[in-house]
Amino acid sequence: MEKKQDLRVVKTLEAIKKAFFELLEEKGFEAITIKDITEKARINRGTFYAHYHDKYHCLSSYESEFMEGIIDIAKRHDPSKRTINFKNDSLSIAIEIFQYLYLNKDMLKALLSPKGDPYFQSKLKQTMWELLFEKTTPSLINSDQMRVSPEYFASYISGAHLSVIQVWLNNGCKETPEEMAKVLSMLTVKGPFYAAGLIRD
Repeated sequence: MEKKQDLRVVKTLEAIKKAFFELLEEKGFEAITIKDITEKARINRGTFYAHYHDKYHCLSSYESEFMEGIIDIAKRHDPSKRTINFKNDSLSIAIEIFQYLYLNKDMLKALLSPKGDPYFQSKLKQTMWELLFEKTTPSLINSDQMRVSPEYFASYISGAHLSVIQVWLNNGCKETPEEMAKVLSMLTVKGPFYAAGLIRD
């Protein structure tokens, strides 16, 4: 009986999440009401409030859960635990990240859409900054060795990555996570001029 109850809860939470992000993309966050969510998820208000305080709690919970997933991937590739080979490891990290993005593609597409959360991109960029310079010990990148300002570097990397991800999402994720990982790895490790064919091997 316990397992059946757990399965019902899982299905309810999935229904709420699906409804929330469909509505986010359709209407925008400010226009969403609890009634909208419960009707689309086919649940009653009491069931909704058993899991979330309000729509703001929904949004923050989903975004926090997503960020924790990104951080977990980074921790598995922590440079303090082994020597990082950027040529090989950048591809394996990128594959794992794109697989994670694909699993969350509907949520991510809604959040990054014009009607999504305007602060979500800033949160992603801040998370990337922390992973590159603060939350790994030692830091993944030593700012003392950099040829450009860390702020410029982090802004360039995060902005470029997000733009590539958005195009992929908006195109319906036609390429596999592995294919996209190769694209992003080439752009990041070898650079845009190499990707454009202006620099040869």
